[in-house]
Amino acid sequence: MILPNIKSKIPLNARQAIANRLFQEFKRIYTPILSQQPSIATEHAARQEENILNTTANLAGYKQLAMTTLGRLKKRPVCAGVEDTGIDGEWKDLAAKEKEMDDFLNNIDKCIASVEQLKELGYPLPDLLNVVPEETFAITTVGSIATCDRCKKEYIVKNVLTKEDMEICTYHPLRMATVQRNGERRRVYRCCGDSIDSNGCTRGPHVYKEESLTVLHQKIPFVSAPARNISDSKTRHKLVALDCEMGYTTAGMELIRLTVVDEQKNMLLDELVLPSNMVVDLNTRFSGVKTLERVKYDLDGIRKKLFEYVDQDTIIVGHGLENDMCALRLVHTKVVDTVILYPHKAGLPFRNSLRGLASSVTKKFIQDSSDGHDSLEDASICIDLLKQYIIRKKQ
Repeated sequence: MILPNIKSKIPLNARQAIANRLFQEFKRIYTPILSQQPSIATEHAARQEENILNTTANLAGYKQLAMTTLGRLKKRPVCAGVEDTGIDGEWKDLAAKEKEMDDFLNNIDKCIASVEQLKELGYPLPDLLNVVPEETFAITTVGSIATCDRCKKEYIVKNVLTKEDMEICTYHPLRMATVQRNGERRRVYRCCGDSIDSNGCTRGPHVYKEESLTVLHQKIPFVSAPARNISDSKTRHKLVALDCEMGYTTAGMELIRLTVVDEQKNMLLDELVLPSNMVVDLNTRFSGVKTLERVKYDLDGIRKKLFEYVDQDTIIVGHGLENDMCALRLVHTKVVDTVILYPHKAGLPFRNSLRGLASSVTKKFIQDSSDGHDSLEDASICIDLLKQYIIRKKQ
């Protein structure tokens, strides 16, 4: 059933008639998978009709594009499986998809960051592995003075927080932006709209982030991925994209969630991770993690799981991956970082946000959410950005 659109100049009965014909074609195309996805023909017919509606200005143009689209759908073969789906304009036959993927994979090596680029962005590099920590967890920050990552005040790190400690920090969770108010350009905080002299709009515990790679290595040692061997070659991938979510602990920021997808954006891994130290704040607004109640893996366990898919020859794709590598305590130099592929016009240390790149390059919109980032979406967007980069370079 097509819903009325007050902005549309096309009569509802004409739209419904086209939607019905589109449905019949999608029903034919998706016959082999309707038992698995009974609503797919209806959903794609509605999407296809909406696409036609949004790209035409009058009834004549609407009917002409609808007939052209129906003509192409009539020539389309019955699908080979759930991966062989899509509305007209998005769908590609499996042979074309395979050729496109082969072309994509054959051009990835040219996008790998140089050691100099990794160093400039603060990645952990192989020489760090030569530094033998005096003792694992030898450095403890409990009882020491740290600078809060939020309000920038100094505080004493505790492993047991009182009710007062949980609300002692007043801060702005989002950065400032320039807005137009009463004909004037003003700098305000994006979280609340307050001006620069505002103390903060959110309360929480003091937290800190350890920046020193050496200290991070002394707290929890870095490792490298295993070498490739023949027996594991079937499960190890040429390329993966990953996204890590971090929370604050008494030792700084630690990994609390890992999401990994393959080159076709199929999910390989999406798991919560138990930090090695006492949790202070799960950073839910940004991590999306509300609880670690059902966690199955610690850092060692999740890395073993990751290494079922990743070895020293695997190319890891992501946005600002130096943070993810630090969270994983992983030294890996076969990296494609979208921060490098799409540099900020002002140069480092300025960076384009993943949200901004998704909108400007892939025309996809990453929604703001109080539940935090969608790790799967973030990892998948990085694959899309890499594909677009390769396409543009070839052109």
